[in-house]
Amino acid sequence: YLIVAAFKAIKEVFELDWDIEFQDINVADFPSGAGGDVTLKQNGDIVLAAEITERPVEKSRVISIFDTKIAPNAIEDYLFFIKDYTQAKEALDQARRYFSQGHEVNFMEIKNWIVVMLSVLGKRGRDIFMKEMVSFLDDVDIPKALKIAWNEIITSIASGKS
Repeated sequence: YLIVAAFKAIKEVFELDWDIEFQDINVADFPSGAGGDVTLKQNGDIVLAAEITERPVEKSRVISIFDTKIAPNAIEDYLFFIKDYTQAKEALDQARRYFSQGHEVNFMEIKNWIVVMLSVLGKRGRDIFMKEMVSFLDDVDIPKALKIAWNEIITSIASGKS
């Protein structure tokens, strides 16, 4: 939900004509035909699709996603939001191979991306981000553990311990 809230803030701050589609946590996106966990579309075309995971991404997962989502949907820009680059060396090497085929498959550490986006978006963007996060967390279907984790993250950031 952090990534979705950030994309919604980006969309609003920069007045982008994006449709933001996303899957709920731990819902398979392949059966629904989604390009990724989060798919940004403009005029019906996929602008960016993203996979979000805290687990290490292996080479085999990159190959599988390329074969089942990226190539069949002609996705030019695919982004893996991951927890830690150091655990994805072989996956990064595999992703680079697809560049010559016209597909950019990149990796971004979740925490770093969120910090940069919130910095770039300014106060208005951060306000939108927080509004979106509160809206997600108010949803009755959100597990209590996720709400507790969110509170811990906000407390850590506010206290300067992040």
